Amino acid sequence: MLIVRFKETFRERMPEWIQSAAMFGWGLMCLNSPGLFTAREFFHPLLLLMDQSTWGILATLIGFIRLVFLVINGAWRPSAHIRAIGCGAGAMLWASLLISAISLEWLTTAVAVYGSLMTTDILSLYFSAGDAKLADLAARGKLNLH
Repeated sequence: MLIVRFKETFRERMPEWIQSAAMFGWGLMCLNSPGLFTAREFFHPLLLLMDQSTWGILATLIGFIRLVFLVINGAWRPSAHIRAIGCGAGAMLWASLLISAISLEWLTTAVAVYGSLMTTDILSLYFSAGDAKLADLAARGKLNLH
């Protein structure tokens, strides 16, 4: 059942897969690059909130949980709800990086990249919340998904 659902939904959830993998990878880079946040001015505003390893753990955890629930892919009814929460958490993390990029004295391409990542997660939040609503309606017998 999971493989069938995966084949049916991968195309429409591809942005979530990319976002989740990017977040997981970004977190791993933070965890495996000691001193990155102190060596690069770009990351200094982030250090006002949390240290580098906390950012790394948070991003890795969010990315991993999102990937797990994309694999579960509707086989468990609340998976769409957790996907929506993951998209919201992802959007907030990307927004933090966007704010960090905007706060620099010079223009950086990170503004476009992190802005795009944040926007994609906001759109994915909208779509996964819609999936969650459909799953809830189906569970109450008010909608037939098959």
